[in-house]
Amino acid sequence: MIGVSVLEKGTANGIITDLEGKFRLSVGPKATLKFSCVGFLTQEVAVGNRQDITVALVEDTKQLNEVVVVGYGVQKKSDLTGAIASVSGDDIKNLSTVDAAAALQGKAAGIQILNTSGAPGSSASIRIRGYSSNSDRLGPLLIVDGLQVDNIQYLDPSMIESMEVLKDAASAAIYGAQAGNGVVLITTKTGNGANGRPKIIYAFKAINQSLGKTPEIFGAKDWIKYKELSGYDMKALCESYGVDYNNPKETDWVNEVFGSSWATQHSITFQDGNDRGHFFTSVNYINNDGIVRGKKDTYTRLTGQLNADYKLYKWIKVGTNTSIEKWATRDITHQSAYGSMLAPTLLLDPLTPVYWDSVDDFTTSMKEQYAKNPASILIAPNGKYYATSKFQMDDNGNPLLQRDRRNAKNSGISVRGTAFADFTPIDGIVMTSRFSYRIAQNNSHDYAAPYYMNGQAKADDYSISAAANNSQYYQWENFANFNKTLFVKHNIGAMIGMSYTEYRSDNVSASATGTGGNKILTGDADNFKYLNFVNSAETTTKSIGNLPGVATSLSYFGRLLYTYDNRYSLQFNYRTDAFDTSKLPADKRWGKFPSVAVGWNISNEKFIKDNISSDILSFLKFRASWGRNGNVNVLNNYPYISPISYNSAWYQYGDNPAQHYGSNPSGLANPNLKWETSEQLDFGLDMRFLNNRLTLSLDYYNKNTKDLLISINPVPEVYTNSTIVNAGKINNKGFELEASWKDHIGDLKYNISGNLSTLKNKVTYLYDDIKRIISNTGGVDGTNNMVHSAFEEGHSIWYFRAYDYAGVNKETGAAQFRNHEGKIVSSSELSEQDMTDIGSAIPKLTYGLTINLEYKGLDLSVFGTGVAGNKIFNILYRADTPMRNSLKYFMDNAWSENNKNASMPAVADVAHDRYFWSSSASLFNGSYFKIKQIQLGYTLPKTLTKKVAMKELRVFVSLDDFFTFSKYPGMDPETATTSRNGGGGYDIGTYPTMKKCTFGASFAF
Repeated sequence: MIGVSVLEKGTANGIITDLEGKFRLSVGPKATLKFSCVGFLTQEVAVGNRQDITVALVEDTKQLNEVVVVGYGVQKKSDLTGAIASVSGDDIKNLSTVDAAAALQGKAAGIQILNTSGAPGSSASIRIRGYSSNSDRLGPLLIVDGLQVDNIQYLDPSMIESMEVLKDAASAAIYGAQAGNGVVLITTKTGNGANGRPKIIYAFKAINQSLGKTPEIFGAKDWIKYKELSGYDMKALCESYGVDYNNPKETDWVNEVFGSSWATQHSITFQDGNDRGHFFTSVNYINNDGIVRGKKDTYTRLTGQLNADYKLYKWIKVGTNTSIEKWATRDITHQSAYGSMLAPTLLLDPLTPVYWDSVDDFTTSMKEQYAKNPASILIAPNGKYYATSKFQMDDNGNPLLQRDRRNAKNSGISVRGTAFADFTPIDGIVMTSRFSYRIAQNNSHDYAAPYYMNGQAKADDYSISAAANNSQYYQWENFANFNKTLFVKHNIGAMIGMSYTEYRSDNVSASATGTGGNKILTGDADNFKYLNFVNSAETTTKSIGNLPGVATSLSYFGRLLYTYDNRYSLQFNYRTDAFDTSKLPADKRWGKFPSVAVGWNISNEKFIKDNISSDILSFLKFRASWGRNGNVNVLNNYPYISPISYNSAWYQYGDNPAQHYGSNPSGLANPNLKWETSEQLDFGLDMRFLNNRLTLSLDYYNKNTKDLLISINPVPEVYTNSTIVNAGKINNKGFELEASWKDHIGDLKYNISGNLSTLKNKVTYLYDDIKRIISNTGGVDGTNNMVHSAFEEGHSIWYFRAYDYAGVNKETGAAQFRNHEGKIVSSSELSEQDMTDIGSAIPKLTYGLTINLEYKGLDLSVFGTGVAGNKIFNILYRADTPMRNSLKYFMDNAWSENNKNASMPAVADVAHDRYFWSSSASLFNGSYFKIKQIQLGYTLPKTLTKKVAMKELRVFVSLDDFFTFSKYPGMDPETATTSRNGGGGYDIGTYPTMKKCTFGASFAF
């Protein structure tokens, strides 16, 4: 065997075997040689007086028989016929993230993790193999220890044993109507104190957080220059507003808003086990104060996990997995044009101070407001007044005012658990009964007082609101697994089962609003800012809401797997689901979801074994699968019937002038409605070479989703505004590659792994009467930009639809555009029909790279991830308010007499041109590569730790999200988006990802 490591034990004296498996090493007669190779058991051999030593390495059957979790069971990895990505707990155990979804980023091909906000407590979203719906219900089904959960943010990565992602329809079909966007299966840890493993582990992390990538916006002097190029007499304006034109005092709004902060994480774990049972208990606490100055963006979470199992008899095993979570958040507003804190951070001019000392410094409109109602001019905690721009009427006035006036708080508690019993009546059959539940309760409170900064940034009335949300989810499943090898070569596996679920919710909300600026509370102190103290004045309007809900489902499912001689595998899955009539009518409620998959273990064929050494080709397998899944999450609230708007209009009967309440249908019934369905074809190839050192996996997938839910306007004669129909199709297809190299050189162990996936997304059909569906006009509400998202046949889902910027007229510096006929025209010649597809926010390529090194007690991990092919539309600049700050890019690349080859037009030519800012000139390359983590750790020698009764002590330092490589001139390309449906890729100020320096230690006893 080539590449076997031969090391004299206790020394650095070693060598690698040659092509014929031979080696030569000088050692003494008392030496012991250590033979090791990836995929084989390590052996130690005493030398003695021998000159020649022959060793036969034994394959590591644990690796060869490694199992992965599949729906309602496990399978040997070598028997898999579907596309399943497996991420072990070891792959994610040292990450600084506290969100299990974020821990998947860059770890497997075909999985995209969306971080639409870097704020503390924000959760990541998972997308598997593209975007298969025009709705916002695009996330996969999440299963933790058999329980369907609503999120996995509560799971600390340190508690996870493994994560399996069912990517193809054949693997996910066992979950039927809820698996159209893929399935994520998570198994948490079970205790094991055997073989000297630690029974008590305490871990601590202290994380220093700060702003990562800073936006390339104007400083004071550059901003003045830019506005002069726009045609403004800035010297006169500065003099009239009391600004030193030659030496202006600059306000760095980004620095005023963002600072450094600390987050801490603590966890303690107790575990033990024997041949009868195991227990695992973990308590985790997180306290994160974000990088916005002040205590307005915080997240605290306390979670406890208790897993236990016990074998009562040989034929019965019982267990439970229970998680308790208590959380609380405060957040700041962003991703909006009005009431936002982050938008003015980027848009306020750098000449405006943060605070004013006196009323004399106010703008004219503020002075007028102060004279009428002094209380509406808010005073900062330092006793000064919040300043706002005199050069522009900013939509939000001052970012620190928007921060301080916010009093929103959210908190809650959740309990999630599973209790199960496994019965083994005869060898090969395991019958499981499993009861799972989720109980959740959360509260929210908000209070806002009137304020005034200008005609745009103001609130005239007091408001207060609170809500209490309660929900219970129950899941009862019974299934049986059969696995048996017959006549040596025939392996048969079968599973059959049923599932019943019930979800109940009861939510109560109440609010009060004043009119005319009148107060709504009986007191002004903080302890009065609750609904109990709302007054009964005529100017106070109160409202309440309460609507309990219930949803149920019933499912039957089964699987059949046959493998012959470890060479040929065939698998069938089938599931049928029914949901209550809140989703579909009684005669349409059942859905049927089959799948079939085949596998061919080519490396076990005789013609391979006889001609290719296993040292070269260790494993080769071909996979193919087809399956059907559904997306029932898009259906709710009886969409197939004609809803009645109760007492929603006034009616007059006959000649009587009196008006009466009336009710009317608000939609047209569609009894033929059905859920969205996806069919997917997958071809895969799994390979291992060079004694399992090199691993490769290739996949091609083609996924077609049909029966998308579309809201259309019926003909006017039916007197209703809309009806919902199945009228759309989407195709997602692409390639996936995963590769890894694992080896060691003496005491140096190393592992390099990477993955990449491509995606081509297209709408292949839309209802004949609909040319396109428009959403997110202006990017977000309140802008005067004409860009919007569009859903249209022949294009990527929710592409950017805007004008096509065609460059600069080199002689005049004017902006040029391409119209719908392909002609080059000016902006004055454009019309709505010239708007076109200018790009998409969906990446065409996602990839990840991980490098792990271990040398004696030292370990180094480097992990990075990136995307390519996606676009970002920056909507910060507004042609109707051109005095706001913006990206310096538009000045640095502007046409001038000395720069006629510029990519951007002359500044003055487009300063007020709405068409230019609504064109692809505002579109940027969203590609980026982030080094998500560089971690260096050291584990002290056991000879030292055992002296203080410790089994292990590891300390580490880590740089997380520290380095971003991107051409985007804005803040953070990863979070430059909105979280609205179809609103991906619009940047108007989003909480950026924080870069972190982490110090940590773990103590094991």
